[in-house]
Amino acid sequence: MKSILLLIAIVSIIGNANAQVTFTKVTTGAIVSDGAYTEGVYWFDYNNDGLLDMFAANITNQNNILFRNDGSGNFTKITTGALVNDGGFSYGASIGDYNNDGFPDIFVVNGGSSASQNNFFYTNNGDGTFTKVTTGTFVNEIGNSWGSSSVDYDKDGKLDIYTANYNRNNFLYKGNGDGSFTKITTGAIVNDGGNSLNCVWGDYDNDGFPDLFIANANFTAGENNFLYKNNGDGTFTKITTGNIVNDGGNSTGASWGDYDNDGDLDLFVTNYFTENNFLYRNEGTGTFTKITTGEIVNDGGASVGSAWGDYDNDGDLDLFVSNDNDQNEFLYNNNGNGTFTKITTGDIVNSGGRSNGATWGDYDLDGDIDLYVANGNQPVQQNNFLFRNNGTPNNWINIYCKGVISNRSAIGTRVIASAIINGVRVKQTREISGQTGYNAQNSLNVELGLGNATVIDTIIIKWPSGVTDMYLNVAGNRFITAVENQGIIGIHNEGGEIPAKYKLLQNYPNPFNPTTKINFMLPKAEMVNLRIFDILGNEVMVLFEGFKQAGEYTITFDASKYASGIYFYTIEAGDFRQTKKMLLIK
Repeated sequence: MKSILLLIAIVSIIGNANAQVTFTKVTTGAIVSDGAYTEGVYWFDYNNDGLLDMFAANITNQNNILFRNDGSGNFTKITTGALVNDGGFSYGASIGDYNNDGFPDIFVVNGGSSASQNNFFYTNNGDGTFTKVTTGTFVNEIGNSWGSSSVDYDKDGKLDIYTANYNRNNFLYKGNGDGSFTKITTGAIVNDGGNSLNCVWGDYDNDGFPDLFIANANFTAGENNFLYKNNGDGTFTKITTGNIVNDGGNSTGASWGDYDNDGDLDLFVTNYFTENNFLYRNEGTGTFTKITTGEIVNDGGASVGSAWGDYDNDGDLDLFVSNDNDQNEFLYNNNGNGTFTKITTGDIVNSGGRSNGATWGDYDLDGDIDLYVANGNQPVQQNNFLFRNNGTPNNWINIYCKGVISNRSAIGTRVIASAIINGVRVKQTREISGQTGYNAQNSLNVELGLGNATVIDTIIIKWPSGVTDMYLNVAGNRFITAVENQGIIGIHNEGGEIPAKYKLLQNYPNPFNPTTKINFMLPKAEMVNLRIFDILGNEVMVLFEGFKQAGEYTITFDASKYASGIYFYTIEAGDFRQTKKMLLIK
């Protein structure tokens, strides 16, 4: 009897950990109806409204595309501005806040093996528009660029750009922090040549500095890939030993991810021309073991894109692989023991397509990650794919990291979360990356599955600046914002129930000295700005800026350092704006 009960308990645990997930293929709306030849896809929030928008890079001299997320699952195609009217042979992009003004900018790579064209750069104006930058080496030299990635390789708080070029030397542009760049010309990292298609940064040796893997594809003979170790002084050492740089292949891209939850980054590499893909397990000593068993490395195919993501929220990373030549896609569910189960049912793996980049992101704010896949349109027109995740009962948390000393986009930040899942302590490690797979970028939010855990015991955030923040006993099933060296905001819905409408209440007490509380209500999730002004209209302070779920909130204003007088407080949340007056008497 005891053995039977034990078996039932084990089956129950496995069943909960591997809850079945279904996806709904979205077939209506602009985001899946464009029919362009899309190579690169990028979830990002360009207008800071808390909703993930989509940028799609197109080749064959078609205009690139920006889709604005309007909420409720709908997207609007933006048709004005140079960003979406330049045309070009654009394979991909890198997205990040290059001038640290709080709004993500866009660098677009052009050319590949088919065209000679300068790359593009667009500065986000913060009002929903972009300005094209035309001066500087980084937008005025032809590189036959195929891929790129944002990174802060020297940890100076300014985002840099690396481009992978086909049959030319690759480029490294050091960011100056104002939207301009200085080209680096020394070192193997920019003088090796190669038929480079894509580049991905990840701190594989856990020394705090991002290292670089480059996928090379000589389409006639295959070519070894490159791995460069960051020495921490602005220079790199080329790694020449080990399978990871000696396997050869027609590699199209790669994705770093800690799939075995052991605290270091493993690497998946996609290969073209019916070659098997590569999976390298990081041994934590600067070496990698090539995995040779399992369908994940024995499927063959014309694989292009790859993206790690915990789509079933069970606490470990699963893997999606996109394939070209009208082959079905691959989806591998992580079994939690170092092996994977191939998913064979559902539209997500049975839609065929000439698929390229693929990216995960929670665009509908329901706590699980959804998938967008780029498709080519030759010889027949083909739309991109959007698969909406229908979810599981598993818990989750979504963390938006905001750099202060580090780059504002927090690229390179590492988040380590520890929780008890099904009676076992699970420590998950995520590193915010400027590129994944082939010409794609997952949401910059850290999206963690928690299984049956309702509380994360510990969240450790290691910022590129060297600052480490730690938070204890953080409740799950919510969106939070972590600000470098300042704390977490947006954790609690103090009111418990969801209000029926927006509301800004009168502060209390009023008059006050020196502190007062300001209460507001949100009927839905919004990006919130709460600011204090003096009687002359001068901004005194930003009391709160960040994303909050629907609920009722109270924030304390401490006016100890301000003089007596009349002050105003203004809230902006979506289309809601309201101002109230308060009186400080000392």
